[in-house]
Amino acid sequence: MEIVVIGAGQVGQSVAEGLDDEHEIVVVDHDPDQLSELRYRADVMTYEGDGADIEVLEEAGVGESDMVIASTDDDRTNILVCGTARALNPDVFNIARVKETGYLKSWRYSQKAFSVDLMVGSDYLTARSIVQTAIYDTAQLVEHFCEGRVEMAELEIPEDSELAGTTAKESELASGLRYAAVFANGEMEVVRGDTIISGGARLLVIGRTEEVHEFGRTLSGAGARQLERVYILGGGNIAYQTARAMTNRDVSPKVVEPDRDRAEYLARNLPDSFVMCDDPTDPAFLTAEGVPRAQLVLSAFQSDDRNLLTAIQARQIGADRALSVVHERKYASLFEGSGVQATFNPRREVIEEILRHTRERHLEKVTFVEDHQGEVLEVELEADSPLVGHPLKESAPELPEAMVIGAVLRRHDIIIPDGETVLNVDDNLVIFAASGVVDELLDLI
Repeated sequence: MEIVVIGAGQVGQSVAEGLDDEHEIVVVDHDPDQLSELRYRADVMTYEGDGADIEVLEEAGVGESDMVIASTDDDRTNILVCGTARALNPDVFNIARVKETGYLKSWRYSQKAFSVDLMVGSDYLTARSIVQTAIYDTAQLVEHFCEGRVEMAELEIPEDSELAGTTAKESELASGLRYAAVFANGEMEVVRGDTIISGGARLLVIGRTEEVHEFGRTLSGAGARQLERVYILGGGNIAYQTARAMTNRDVSPKVVEPDRDRAEYLARNLPDSFVMCDDPTDPAFLTAEGVPRAQLVLSAFQSDDRNLLTAIQARQIGADRALSVVHERKYASLFEGSGVQATFNPRREVIEEILRHTRERHLEKVTFVEDHQGEVLEVELEADSPLVGHPLKESAPELPEAMVIGAVLRRHDIIIPDGETVLNVDDNLVIFAASGVVDELLDLI
């Protein structure tokens, strides 16, 4: 495909890098330094100019392109770009990245409201990931597949766990889940029978949602427990969306926002949450308000500095778990090294959603793990797939080694496959694979 990406910031650059192997990419931005940096890292063409200018879009080839991805940091610009692209090329598929959920809500209500084929809401996606992860005591990443019936969770193995030090073959594995990968010291290992599950490592599991929940309980003694003492520090849009999503799961968080006008807005629009107007960076205030007894604290400011400060303070005064939004991905390791159990990057959420819609083969879902070392894919088998009609053990020699088929959705049933499993047309597979073999895998199946 010929794809034009508008905006060479973090999202635009990551999307371009993720697509340049398979597609012809043109990236438009007004900043020559960002374009120069991108050309050094990826095999793409660049065009310097204002992506909202119709003449610039014409020069960049939008009239002949198959797809336009508007990924600037301004919502209105992205919507305008999509509308202009549609005027230049009625057949183009366009994607707009937005932060404000108001635009997303209007688009979902009536897609005729904007000339946008796919609107990706970064704050909404981030809030969803936060809530999915929050239900576990040991989780760093949780995603759902197959209409919510299959779950992927990246869980930390406690040092004193009975699982620590055993091999995958030795551990008693529930029938409803599969081990997929182990992450330790920045390295990833696809799980095989002799893989050692070390204490302190993170284990990626895939399986039936209820079985993954039970596995989480086994690891931590709590797992998917009911959250009762939850604090959200900062009252921006991600905080707002997270609080709304939590109340839908019968969790009533306390939200702390220093700006009075914003706090009043939150109080009006979050009737099931308790909103306080105060300084969430003040440890004395946090202590007085019960944060030392909190099960979970989320730092959700627009500033990474404030997020790091409040997350560390929450842990230091006794909160069980601290999660944080991190806007600059390069700082994620700093947060995690400071005792923050999980971080959430809004740009990463958007990148995953965009890339899912730009694969040559349509995927139901894709999730990246461990800074793109691995991917979890949901893909539907078609009639010409060589996997159809044969036991998996016969197909295994043809498949890349660095992959695991974690689950199969067949009509209404979830199957955890083994070597004897015979796959059918229209089966949905949930697969973990090292990122380097994903293209080969998709070509094979």
